[in-house]
Parts: sequence; C-alpha cells; structure tokens
Amino acid sequence: MIFDAKSKIERYFRHNPQVKTIVVAGSFGRKSAIRCIGMILGQALTVTMGVNKAADPDVVLLDYNSMAVFPDINPDIVVITSCETDEEAQRFFALANRAKHVLVNYNDVPQQFAKYLRNPEITTYGDELPADFYFENHDSGLDGQAGDIVNPEREHIPVVVRLIGEHNMRPVVMACAIAKMFQIDREKILAGVSAIRPVHGRMSPAKGLHNSVILDDSASTSATSLKYGMQALYNIQAPDRILVTDDVRKLAKLDYDMVSEVLILGQKPVNNSNKKVLFFTDELDLISHLGERLDENCLVLLEIPLPEIIDSYLW
Repeated sequence: MIFDAKSKIERYFRHNPQVKTIVVAGSFGRKSAIRCIGMILGQALTVTMGVNKAADPDVVLLDYNSMAVFPDINPDIVVITSCETDEEAQRFFALANRAKHVLVNYNDVPQQFAKYLRNPEITTYGDELPADFYFENHDSGLDGQAGDIVNPEREHIPVVVRLIGEHNMRPVVMACAIAKMFQIDREKILAGVSAIRPVHGRMSPAKGLHNSVILDDSASTSATSLKYGMQALYNIQAPDRILVTDDVRKLAKLDYDMVSEVLILGQKPVNNSNKKVLFFTDELDLISHLGERLDENCLVLLEIPLPEIIDSYLW
C-alpha cells in the first residue's frame, strides 16, 4: 500500500504515542512562542519543529497553520498566543477543545472569546494576576528585564532575560509553564530562559549611527506590535525618542508627549498638523534626516527596515 505524506505522519503519531505534540495558535506571537518553547524544553528533551523521525523527538512543535496537514491529530497541548477576531477565536478554540491541555495568553486573548473554550484543562499566562503564571518585573532597560516568574503555587523564580518589552516576556512565562508540566528541573528551565535572545527585527537592540541606540522592530508589522513597541520605548529612559514607521494609521494611540519626533515614510495626509510628525516620500531623505538627528542621547524605535542606520546589534 502506498501512503501519502499526510497518512504517513498520522500513522507515525498513532504508532508513537510517547511523542508529545504542542500546537501554537494565534493572530500574532506564534514564532516567539515556538522559539521559547523550543529553547526551554530543549534543555532536557529532544524537540523538533514538525515531524523529524530521524531525530527521535520527545516533543513535536507545530504551528497552527500546519494543522491543515494534520487534521486528525488531537494535540497534547495547544497554546493560544493571541486572538483578534471572532472567526479566529472559533477556529483556535475548536482545536484547543481537542487538546489534553490548553494555555491561553491572558493579556492578548479577549475575555469575550472564552465562550468558545470548553476544555476544562486550562492554564493562563500573562503579565499579572489573575493569570496562573505571570512575570513580576523588578527592573527593565536596554539590558533586558529582571524579575520573578510566579507560578500557581505563588513560588517566585528569579530570572534575567535578554528581551525588551513586557509583551516579550509572555512567551517566556508560557514556555516555563509547559516545562513545569513536563517536570523539567528548575536549573534547566533557567538555563533555557537565560539563553533566549530576540530575533533581529523583533525588538532587538542595536548600536546606531553616532552612538545612538536602535530598537529594531522592523520585522513586526501589525498595529499591535507597534503598540507594544511604543510601551517599551516609553519605559526606557532617554532624553530623545524617535519613532520611524511607514503607516500613519498606526499612530492613533501614540503619546506624543513621550516622543521627540515621528518620522513616517509615505505621503503626508491633508489633515496632519502635528509638528512632531515628519513625512518623507523618499527613503534616502529619511535616512539623511536621521543622520543629522542621531546622537548618543537618542533612542529610536525602528518599525521599517533601515539597515543603513544600524552599526551592530548589542546582543
């Protein structure tokens, strides 16, 4: 009998029930979640992205988008990182209701979507109570964040993480929660946490022209990512803050008192009158302006790719 790829994979899971499956679903944040799970669980287990029979994995990570290939698999764990629409909620929670356990991002999954979740084995994670697992921040800056991961038993586990932005701590907290389910030693969990670094283009700090500091968030394109990027920008002490973006529609909730300038690559709308907002139709003109503005007191949140202003990444 000849099996297609889908049938072979489904047969593999039937014949290897010891292999655990974790599916990550969400409107955004899936890649960060998958990286953190892989980094932390990988300290004690063999973790693969997708089925790799040669690796003899303990855990298989699957992105929700790949589930069309695995429609008959009931995952061991489903993680829901975020949800923006009712249609997404119905799809994500339909899968979650088939899982043995569900982890839900308390901050980025609106409460009104809870009506679709019928699975009783739920763990929430986020920034604060009432999430089951959360991060208690004690200090944050360009070096990252220091604080405690707090579990449902209210144990405080001190960590230092090289990530900027409280939203970037949520996948770390979630991965620690999964590691606890797998009964991984705390030392190995902490080793995984300390090894996590941002992907270039996702709130990765860099040295910019004239000793300025760039927060490169150019790989993140949603309005939500800009909102969280701006929160991180506000929380870092700097006398001069500049936002560089290409979409004026993302600026509706911007606190102009917290920034010196907003530089937008695109056509100027007729109704713009804010003197802090400058428009550039040409990328070279924008870079030239930045070259005159940047100095060691300047912190830039970069929402579009401008590698010319980056000298090197800090870590």
